[in-house]
Amino acid sequence: MRRAVLFVILCIVLLSVSCNQYHSEQAQKLYRKGVEMEERHIPDSAIILYHQALKQLDKAPNDTLKGDIYNRLGDLLLDYNSYETAYDSYRQALKVSQKLDDKSNLSRAYRGLGKYHFLYKDSDSVLFYFKQPLQFFDQIKNREEQSSVYNNLASAYKRQNNLDEALACNARALSLTRDEVKRLRNYAVRGQLFALQKQYDSALLYLEQASLSKDKMVKASAYFKLAYLPKEAGLTDSIQYSYLKKANHLSDSIEYSAVSHQIDHQEHLRITTDLKEQSHTRLLVAVAICVVAVLLLSVAVFLFYRRHLKRRNEQLFAHKWQKQEARAQENENRELQLIDIIRKTGERCCRDFKATPTYSLWYPKISSGKESLSYDEQKQFQTLAVDAFDLYLKQLANVVPLTGNDAFLCTLIQLGFSTRECATCRGISNETIRSQRTRIRKKIPKNFLEQGLGTVILGEENLSKR
Repeated sequence: MRRAVLFVILCIVLLSVSCNQYHSEQAQKLYRKGVEMEERHIPDSAIILYHQALKQLDKAPNDTLKGDIYNRLGDLLLDYNSYETAYDSYRQALKVSQKLDDKSNLSRAYRGLGKYHFLYKDSDSVLFYFKQPLQFFDQIKNREEQSSVYNNLASAYKRQNNLDEALACNARALSLTRDEVKRLRNYAVRGQLFALQKQYDSALLYLEQASLSKDKMVKASAYFKLAYLPKEAGLTDSIQYSYLKKANHLSDSIEYSAVSHQIDHQEHLRITTDLKEQSHTRLLVAVAICVVAVLLLSVAVFLFYRRHLKRRNEQLFAHKWQKQEARAQENENRELQLIDIIRKTGERCCRDFKATPTYSLWYPKISSGKESLSYDEQKQFQTLAVDAFDLYLKQLANVVPLTGNDAFLCTLIQLGFSTRECATCRGISNETIRSQRTRIRKKIPKNFLEQGLGTVILGEENLSKR
């Protein structure tokens, strides 16, 4: 009798271990596929695979893998402007990584929360979260993660204008990293910090090194920083113009895609699917309970209970759907209000700028069409125009991620300049202006584009006639 009991217990243990191993292997496969989709720039598929992996891990706990997945989800959602969902993912990563011996995932979760507050410009919270990994720094076994900790601290101190601390953290990050792209990206940051301290020889050295990067983003950033170094750096106008031309060329070759709306849509589908799965699971459980009830009581009890449960599930699903519809309507109203604010701000800035002597002085020269402005004139007019439209550009930056050249083009369009006049102000061709307008349009989230933001900031109907 005892042997039989022990045999049954052993079978149950072996079955449990086998199930755990199966679910763990499935989670690993889904995770690797998600990483592959992320590297191929297919974020919506990556999100689906990561969530499927997390479901498998609910049946076979693996806190290390779970923390890594939550951090990847947070980074991915943050990149595509789903800030609140990213914040929840980082909190989950923080929760599951607390008791792990390797604190790499815990450090990454704290940094993710810091980046979330960095985007909202909450300097105190940023520094608080970025400093947390220093408390368990020796327990972070991933060297690149250690480097990233100091890299983020350098950014936080730079925002607070504490350049000495920023340089110290940047040097520490450089000493730890073995990744070539990260090393040159840190060189670009270091060069900018030296430039802010007016140490132009060092700034030139590091920025020129960063410009050798194989990563287009790092290379373009380095060229832009070199182009905007002050005259004291010893660069001639021709060299600065050459750097700016290279930076613009690289920027033109980088394709941006505003797919945050795809991420939001995918999250909506996932929530709806989860609700359906929960309803299906509850129905199966109810059927099983009702079968037992039929055997013990009667067919009548089974039918009554099933009707009652079905009605309850329908009401629950209807309630969830109504809440989602109400939230979608609220978001649409908020988007329309924001677009109206951007439009009115742009009109006011345009009206004020046109009333200034500066505009009266510059516009005849721009509209004459005889020749392009010189590099110094381009920079001078760009500074005046961007300063005049500062409030408008800040409002626009809340919706559309713009580079400096994108912002300048948006101000010119608000002033009613034609494509040729815009090209004169930039010292480039009409085709390049049209290409830049197309790229700005691609950056506008689909929901804002459908609400008419493209017409507000690009003036498409007017410019198409010129």
